[in-house]
Amino acid sequence: MSVPLPTNPDIVIVGAGSSGLSAAKKLEELGTSYLVIEASDHIGGRAYTKSDIFGQPVDHGCSWISGSDDNIFSDLGRKNNFTLVDHSNPKIEMFERDGAKSTQANINEYNKSESKIKEILRDTGRQGIDIPASKVIPNVPYNECFQNWEGALNYAVDINQISTAEYWHLKDTQPSFIVKEGLGNLVATLNNNFPIALNTNVFEIDLSGKGVKVVTSKGSIVAKACICTVSVGVLKSEKIKFTPKLCNKVQRAIDDIQMGLLVKIPLLFDGIRLGFAENSFVQYDIAKENIGSECYFLAWPTGHDYVVGFIGGQFAWDLSKLGEEEIVEYALSKLEILSGDKIRKHFLKGFATDWASNPFTKGSYSAVKPGCFGAREVLSEPIAEKLIFAGEATAGNIAGLVNGAYESGKLAATRITNIVKPKIKSP
Repeated sequence: MSVPLPTNPDIVIVGAGSSGLSAAKKLEELGTSYLVIEASDHIGGRAYTKSDIFGQPVDHGCSWISGSDDNIFSDLGRKNNFTLVDHSNPKIEMFERDGAKSTQANINEYNKSESKIKEILRDTGRQGIDIPASKVIPNVPYNECFQNWEGALNYAVDINQISTAEYWHLKDTQPSFIVKEGLGNLVATLNNNFPIALNTNVFEIDLSGKGVKVVTSKGSIVAKACICTVSVGVLKSEKIKFTPKLCNKVQRAIDDIQMGLLVKIPLLFDGIRLGFAENSFVQYDIAKENIGSECYFLAWPTGHDYVVGFIGGQFAWDLSKLGEEEIVEYALSKLEILSGDKIRKHFLKGFATDWASNPFTKGSYSAVKPGCFGAREVLSEPIAEKLIFAGEATAGNIAGLVNGAYESGKLAATRITNIVKPKIKSP
């Protein structure tokens, strides 16, 4: 830290991810004193880049600047000289169930089916029907492949856990960029020497007094209000005690939003490209019984020497219990089927992200349960005029995204400031 930590701030921000950093930035602009409390040893939250494992930057969390034509991180990346690579229409390297590479005609058929399924899902939600997405999937070619990709590997929950109402409500995420230096590193540039206390766990948020008392592993902080940006996974774990208990309406909203899981499995190779194009998606058709339990890949993102495997949903939760070695072997074996046994000679090492066991997230990102649309809006409302939740789970039609977290933090900071009415700097 190069700035002193305030002991009696107007606002306490819990969490130094995209949402917490955005809230801090907005409070600075409003002239509101604040302190950011972060349980881990780094900022960025679920936007986290590391280079020490491969000697190349790898995003452990979010990787895409989605909806890049209307996303704060597009401008921020350009301003800070990051390399933004357009990933709006990536090449699809498709394989059939027998392991043969798909013809262009088959890929066109897959694309046609994808468009049809998406339109049916959106039309169902548009009509106000909130049911599991799996109930309206038509019997079209490659629908199983679509369900695996769109469910476990996009929403991070199985297709039968996706709400059709939310599917319609969520904003289209194209166009998009990926960041050569890592999206996590880009998010970290939000920190403008903010007062942040790292390695500080929050045990209780006490609203029973005049203000808010936040009890941490390094003492208690008294403030006028609190912006809490922790994940739904952490809220569900009840590791943070709320005094008094959250009302039934808010608790029900937390229960109605599930914490999904997407595990990333980066596999480093010695420079060989295995026949896959840079930045391409590698996927394969599957049988109905394997929906949700397959691993698809992003090949050589921005020219790096690794392929990233993805598993998600309940299968990812289950496989994570077996440990990192089992996960890496699973992904490598799937890639081997597509590219041949020669890959073992060129494989250097791999790892799996730990979002299943990470105590600071307890999952990857959120999805509203079928039949529960509206829960995000409830969770975003101020409580007792001194507590407000923020983060990707409260981000409306850009929920689940790093820019959604950013926008929710900025909005929460504005709303809570208007409530507590601290001194505002003159323009």
